[in-house]
Parts: sequence; C-alpha cells; structure tokens
Amino acid sequence: MIRITLTTFMLFSFLHAKSYFIKQPDICDKSFSEKCSTDYQVVRNLQIALNRDKKLSVHLKEDGKWGEETQKAVMAFQKTYHLSPADGVVGRYTKVKLDQVSQKIKFPKDKQVKHVALISQSSSKGYTTYREFKQKINLRKSFKVFRDNRLLKKANGKNTIVKIDVSEQRVKLVVNGKVALCAPCTTGAKHKLEPNTKTYRDKHTPLGTFRISEKIAEKRSTIFGEMYRHGKKVYHGDRRKYKGPKAKYVGHVMHNWMRLTSGGIGMHASKYIKRHPGSNGCVRLSPKIAKMIFAKVRTGTKVMVVN
Repeated sequence: MIRITLTTFMLFSFLHAKSYFIKQPDICDKSFSEKCSTDYQVVRNLQIALNRDKKLSVHLKEDGKWGEETQKAVMAFQKTYHLSPADGVVGRYTKVKLDQVSQKIKFPKDKQVKHVALISQSSSKGYTTYREFKQKINLRKSFKVFRDNRLLKKANGKNTIVKIDVSEQRVKLVVNGKVALCAPCTTGAKHKLEPNTKTYRDKHTPLGTFRISEKIAEKRSTIFGEMYRHGKKVYHGDRRKYKGPKAKYVGHVMHNWMRLTSGGIGMHASKYIKRHPGSNGCVRLSPKIAKMIFAKVRTGTKVMVVN
C-alpha cells in the first residue's frame, strides 16, 4: 500500500512539473503587457528551472522577484533552445520548453505571499525625479520605466512632446518641459534582412522633427499578417516570405498607431521590444506604453527623433 501511494505521488509530481508553466499566464515585465504576470510563485519556479538547466550558466537568486537578471536568463534560455524571438518574454513556446526541461524538478510548495510593488522591477517606484532615475540605471540596457503620474495627468497634447532617442532605444514623453515618462522602445535596424530579395536593407528610423499626422487605434499592417485561401488560413507571418499559391492577405492589427511620415513610419504597440534597433523603420512601443502615449498626444504633437 505504501509503495503504491509513493508511486502515485511520484507520478503526480512528474505530471505537475511537466505541465506547470504552460498553465501559467505569460511571464514578463508588466510594462510590456497588462496580461503579463510577475507572480511570486511562478517567477520563483522559473528561476529554479533556469538555475537547474545544465545547458545554461546562470545563478539567479530564487526570490520570486522579476527583474533584469531573470529576464536576461530567459533570453539566454530562448537562444539556447532556438526559440524566437529571444526577447525575455515567457510565452507559450518558452513555457512548453520549460516544462520539458523541468520534468524532474519538484518545485517548493506554494505559500501565500503578500504582493508588493517591488516584485515588478519595471516601476519607477523609489525614484522621485527623472534625474535620479537616469543616474541610477543604464538607460541603454535596462527595461525599467520611469513614470511621473502627476505630470502625466497634466498632458493634453498641446503641452506634450515625444522624444525618441535611437542611441538609448528610449521614448520620452515630455510635459511642460519635464520628462513624465521614459520607457524602452525599438527603432529601425540599419541592416535588416528583406525576405523577398534575400538582401540587407537600411531600415533605420529617420532622424528629425516630425508631427503626428494620423492616429488610429487599430491599423492593419501591410507586411505582417495571415494569408487565406477559400476562407482557410494557410500562412502566418511576414507576407514577403509566403511562397504558396495566390491567397488573400489580411494584415495584423497594429494597436495605437501614430504616423510620423508619409512613407509609413510611425509609432505603434508591439510585444517585440528589444534593447537594440530591430524594426523595419517604425518605433515599437510596449502595449501599455503605446496606449499611454496614444492617450496623451494628438494630431500635430511634435515628435523628435534624435541620436
């Protein structure tokens, strides 16, 4: 009887570990998406799984707090197992792979933990001014976000300027001459592979001063989307890579689109935020940041792109 009970317990533990991560919400910085989780239990078990992976060389503090070190370890995990994009977001495919490599791990019993703001490292909590914020973090490498809620409440489009720094890969919302918001962004890459020609093109975001000429909450992409034949989806991704028979193209929705140039360059929400240039020319903003900026600017708001 004892042997049967022990065997049953071991099987239960194995199954629990095998399907643990896929049952959890996506794990990532909350500034990246409102749907992301930085739950103590899940992040702690993520840190345990990454530390136990012999293919990685990471030594994370298993404290259940999501931060830059944990995010870097996730990116290393994604690169090791060829998971694309290696952006540090624990999404579906990363969770599946985590379950595969952590099958033999018995995670500690969950305990009740009072959630505090410190669990999310994206907050500007602890920094009273932008000056203090930029002095204490590496703007080029960090995913941290600075936000002055008092200033943001005063933003009305007329007193607002958007500044995009290509060298820092940062977007700043300036209200009445002061930085109210500073967050990571991704601008255009200087050497971007063009799938249909197999050549590298200069897709850098143009420098200069622009005005927002168009605001659309949901705009369809002309490059990324799905191909349909007879009402059935046959392809998903970059339309230039599609090699099948003639099909109808339906572009992905780009949320919170803000046009800067007549050539199709603008700012919009994206889940692919990196700490280096990587877009086709547009400025990618995390969904939460894009929504915030979209609400605080208007057609005609000045946008400065500097390096």
